[in-house]
Amino acid sequence: MHFTRLVAAAAATMLFSMAATAEQLPMPTGEVILTVSGAIGKTNSQGGAKFDLDLLKALEWEEVNTFTSFTDGMQTFEGPRLSSLLDFVAASGTTIGAVAINDYFVNIPVTHAENQGVILAIFHNGKQMTVRDKGPIWVIYPQSEDEAKLKKFDNEMIWQLVSIEIR
Repeated sequence: MHFTRLVAAAAATMLFSMAATAEQLPMPTGEVILTVSGAIGKTNSQGGAKFDLDLLKALEWEEVNTFTSFTDGMQTFEGPRLSSLLDFVAASGTTIGAVAINDYFVNIPVTHAENQGVILAIFHNGKQMTVRDKGPIWVIYPQSEDEAKLKKFDNEMIWQLVSIEIR
């Protein structure tokens, strides 16, 4: 009887260990440009998930031709779909708390990730964005010229994004 419990406990420990391992994301090998924390089911660091450019490139990418109230004329942005990132980390919240390098903070509804086609732009007009030009990441909502003039999503289009907390 004692032996059976011991074997069952060992088997349960192995299963939990394998499940925990399955929930681990790959570790970044380059400079970390985005950290995701909060209500996520998959991590690669204490309390969250860290991403370098290569890990972000592994997500579903999109090129968006759009207008913003911050730029002149049609612009091209490239980066992972926000919905792809949320799926990748198994996000389970309803709100995204986005934080920029200068601690500017904005809440973005998780529903915008899919309904609005939001991307985490890393490239602008074919060039990787630097901190000087709103990088490393700029949250971009695809918009027509008229929509951009209304500035409906200006607050959510945070640039110099460095961290996201799912709540």
